[in-house]
Amino acid sequence: MNMRTVFTLLLWGVIAFLLVRACNPESTAPSDQGSLDFHAEDFSVPSGEEQTFVLENDVLWSEWTSIGAACLEVRMKNHFVEVGSNEWLTVFSAVADMPPPAGSPPSSIHYRKRLGLRMVEAGEVLGKSLDATNWTADFRSGSSRLVFETKTPSGVVVRKNISLADGLYHFDVHVSANSTLRETAGKNLALRIGTGGGMLAEQDTFYRNPYVAAALTEYGEVEEFEIHYPDGDIPERRDMAARWTGEIPYVLEGSKYFFNFIQALDKPFRGAVAEVLWDEAAREEAVFQGLTPEIREKYQAVGIAEWDWRKKNPSSWPTGADLASTVGLSNLETQGVLADLRRRMQVASAGEFWNKASISGAFSLHLNLPEDPAEGQHFQWYLGPKDPAILAAYGAAASSADFADFGSSFFYKLFLTPYTAPAIMGILKFFQSFVGNWGVAIILLTMLVRGSLMPLNRKSQLKMAEYQVKMQRVKPLMEAINKRYGKDPKRKQQETMKLYKEHKISPPLGGCLPILIQMPIFIGLFAALRSSILLRQQGFVGWITDLSRPDAMIDFHGPLVDVFLLRSVTSLNVLPILMVVLWVIHQKSMPKQADPQQAQMQKMMTWMPVLFGIMLYNYAAGLSLYMIVSSGIGIFEAKVIKKKWPVPVPVSSADGKKSK
Repeated sequence: MNMRTVFTLLLWGVIAFLLVRACNPESTAPSDQGSLDFHAEDFSVPSGEEQTFVLENDVLWSEWTSIGAACLEVRMKNHFVEVGSNEWLTVFSAVADMPPPAGSPPSSIHYRKRLGLRMVEAGEVLGKSLDATNWTADFRSGSSRLVFETKTPSGVVVRKNISLADGLYHFDVHVSANSTLRETAGKNLALRIGTGGGMLAEQDTFYRNPYVAAALTEYGEVEEFEIHYPDGDIPERRDMAARWTGEIPYVLEGSKYFFNFIQALDKPFRGAVAEVLWDEAAREEAVFQGLTPEIREKYQAVGIAEWDWRKKNPSSWPTGADLASTVGLSNLETQGVLADLRRRMQVASAGEFWNKASISGAFSLHLNLPEDPAEGQHFQWYLGPKDPAILAAYGAAASSADFADFGSSFFYKLFLTPYTAPAIMGILKFFQSFVGNWGVAIILLTMLVRGSLMPLNRKSQLKMAEYQVKMQRVKPLMEAINKRYGKDPKRKQQETMKLYKEHKISPPLGGCLPILIQMPIFIGLFAALRSSILLRQQGFVGWITDLSRPDAMIDFHGPLVDVFLLRSVTSLNVLPILMVVLWVIHQKSMPKQADPQQAQMQKMMTWMPVLFGIMLYNYAAGLSLYMIVSSGIGIFEAKVIKKKWPVPVPVSSADGKKSK
């Protein structure tokens, strides 16, 4: 195996490694956790009855609660749960609380329910937790404005004014405070306002989400966008998994398709703090993995019945007979479900599910007396799609989408993805505006790329043909060297290089150019398809109803075989299989190499599509479609175009010069 072969295989290995790393970027946020003291949360039950309110416009529906004066849930009216459904997509949902056990003091691991636009005090002026307060509210049904107010034991009055205008994906928020007592007048009230951690996340191995981030400024301009990814493990300080200092114009909680960010309008935040939260939905998914919907419903019923039974009998565990009548199953079936459920829960508990994250921006308000104007701060709370056309109205926050999706990895920067991915999406959007189908737009993009590279391919073919002729002419001399120095590899290599030099033979480097030029396009499309909201739930033909997900002709509802590499096969994806088949056929349709070492490398490269097919089996159907069309065009070029327009074979003399 020569150095060229080793280098080529090493390059493909590096690309595969970086591709995996690009899908799982590391957190760049600082991890300083020790400079702020821990303050246990107040788990007392607020007095008075909880009230809920609905704010909505033509694109958003939201529900708010008087306890904590924050948001419980946000749904999007123009995005749906699945293809063909009329159920609005819930883009934000409050994270359930994790209280301490009865009689135990709370630690940093315990927290109250995490609400959207949650506000807490970072100091000790108010004398009461804003989370554990039942605020009064001023709201009329159908109104677009909601005002919360509370008076604390220290005489401070805090107000939160929330409004939602038509056609917008953000809430306008104004927070103000003043004092009714001279003891607190003149003090600064340190507050934090946060995203909540309840952003909808996609279960996607190719896109790590959710994440939180802070925009850092220098000389008044956003210079850095630092991201923190929860990794499932609980940090030493759950409530302070990451911390940023300095001026921060906005804090952000991101997912694959949607953003939840808070912009400080009057003046930037003075620092930010991220926390991690328990992901009960992910744990539940791990417990019920592989079960059909009908069987899962049985397991859930048994689990709920066991939980209710344990609340009444905390010192013992139920048997199947104890629960059978409650769940409507036989004793034997209930016992079997109960045993398997406990086993599954034990296995799932071995993993960590601290996968949610929230970020809060810090700000302060100077407390004036009631006769003086109350100091306030304006914010915008955005909950919507990562659509460039919509985000353009939000200034610097819009650029965070491109950075998070295309610019947070060295691999993407190496292949110019921050530039190619938006350009590719622009071309696709242009084609889609004419044909009305994103799948057809991808086909047209592929044809455009292959057509643009045809002159370069033709030139490479001519160079390769000339190289092949030279190799055929020196083949007898090569065989003689192999026969004479077969037992002396070093001398054999020296004589071979000497022969190449005498006859001016060198593999045409231009043959790699079409591949190298296509790589940024391939990587750009890879990045664009994994996170573009424009392709979400956009179908092509037949069973391919979402080009941003695997085509999944048949859903197995879990791993088909519990074996490494096959554990991720949870559906029959036809497109990647077809992609590998056509890719292999395309490789085999290429001219056979005369050079034995080049021929060996060509054989080895034939298996590269299989490796990439395994890696990309669960990737977006749109990328498989691009590769299928590209390989199909390559095969057509090899089988048809070359016959109709054959590459002229140059006449070459033994000295390597063309004869006339």
